[in-house]
Amino acid sequence: MEVTALVAPSAVADFLERLGAVIEVRSQDRLQALVPRARLAEVAAATALLRVERAASAVPFQLPSALELLGVDRWAEAGFTGYGVRVAVIDTGFEGYRAQLGVTLPARVVARSFRADGVIEGGIDHGMRAAEIVYRVAPRAQIYLLSFATVTELSAAVDFIVAEGIDVVSFSLGFIHNGPGDGSGPVDEIVSRGTQSGAIWTVAAGNWAQQHWSGLFTDSDGDSVHEFGSGASQNGREYEAGDLIIVSLRWNDDWGAACSDYDLELFGPSGSLIRASRDVQNCAGDPVEGLQVLATQSGTYSVRLIRASDDQPRELDLLFIGSPGRGNPLDSFVAEGSLSEPADNADVTTVGAVSTLSPFVLSAFSSRGPTTDGRAKPELASPTSLLGLLEGGERFAGTSAAAPHAAGVAALLIEALPDADAAGIRQQLVERAIESPDGSPPVRLANAGSLAGLGLLLPAGADEALMSGELPPGEGLATFVYTGPDGYPLRFGHLLTDEREPVAWFRFAVAEQRWDRYVVGAPAFVSSFEVVADGDVLFARVAAPAEETLVIGTSVTFP
Repeated sequence: MEVTALVAPSAVADFLERLGAVIEVRSQDRLQALVPRARLAEVAAATALLRVERAASAVPFQLPSALELLGVDRWAEAGFTGYGVRVAVIDTGFEGYRAQLGVTLPARVVARSFRADGVIEGGIDHGMRAAEIVYRVAPRAQIYLLSFATVTELSAAVDFIVAEGIDVVSFSLGFIHNGPGDGSGPVDEIVSRGTQSGAIWTVAAGNWAQQHWSGLFTDSDGDSVHEFGSGASQNGREYEAGDLIIVSLRWNDDWGAACSDYDLELFGPSGSLIRASRDVQNCAGDPVEGLQVLATQSGTYSVRLIRASDDQPRELDLLFIGSPGRGNPLDSFVAEGSLSEPADNADVTTVGAVSTLSPFVLSAFSSRGPTTDGRAKPELASPTSLLGLLEGGERFAGTSAAAPHAAGVAALLIEALPDADAAGIRQQLVERAIESPDGSPPVRLANAGSLAGLGLLLPAGADEALMSGELPPGEGLATFVYTGPDGYPLRFGHLLTDEREPVAWFRFAVAEQRWDRYVVGAPAFVSSFEVVADGDVLFARVAAPAEETLVIGTSVTFP
């Protein structure tokens, strides 16, 4: 019972204790006490001494976790962990990843630099954070951390992906106007080489929906300066001193042979011209102008677009972004068509961002299609924002966090559907997604979907199952006694062998006087038994224990 004292709190406490109550908590004029049931009426009648407070309960503002929204929690209970699936996270930096091995990352990763300087960390933890999300969704997948800094180094990383037979690639980066926006261009061609090898690429859509503008060049007064609206010849956004300002203009002309010529100019908070980009397009270059400059003071920076020469107005595409990405919107923005490259690639699964508060509404910042050749993007959306708060309070959000969530789901599907090819898994990702009943643009929330039809799953009580025995120090045979519920599928036997990978299981069938076997990864017809019962004695051939981290060198060019 909780009461508020109307006289001295000590007098109320004495009164309650005389009734046999136990005072639990005192604070200011409030008291909380355990009162014998038989004396409750006396307490309620003592209106000159106290006021009995109505019971109130604090309700936590709980949000569904990312794993719940993705349907991954029930898949984990069924035994699926991404075991045996190779997932590569390609990024420009994995700062701090060594300290997280065995904590927020698996104890063993393959770390590989394709940078000319051989650096993996790169002074940024962006890639490490993406890998942490993959690990949370698919904790037994083999994770590769692949770093690069240039387009050529990205190409070398893709050579490695092809050579290694990587199953899934998580790519949380975007290039600015690296192609015409139709899935072609240097980066898209490199990525297509990776998808053609059979790897599933989940690519962040980008966070530029409110920092993008597109439209037909308009010049009502004939001064060759574009008008964003009535009387508006400039378009601006806020930056802070020290921010890197990145501006890029693209228009619809032949890529590599643009004959129309447009320029752009950047003005500072005082209104003075800071920088201009006036490359000459003379039927031999790309229809792109761009510039980068550090903000020397905080305030609004604005851009002006100028037609240098053209026989017809062109469709313009402007990105006005920055680093760090603060998300400040343009004065006038157009969300549609704001994709980065390679998010426009037809063969990747592009992933947008949603909030846990509104999981079927694409986040305002999340880039989206259509591509310049009219395709809808993104194919999937995944939770981010509040779900991007990882250990240590570091924020990792946006579509950068959405893409690795989808990569983890893809790893689970590959484990559960080993006979499906890449096209089949991509189709599964879309078909299993939960589509929003309405909304513009429509949202397909990534979801692992139903467990129906996926074969033998972990039985009830499997979390208490044990394999009792001694593992050899290296590769070899181990003898185990299984204790647990009957019907435990050996496809999940790796969960019981202390991080060691069994290659094959053997059991002596007494009645038939023969050895049964189960070979991990083999077709079903190869294995003569699939489940074990409580008390079964098993032999397992195990692989040698893995090193904590496997770093396999720096950049190598594959033929």
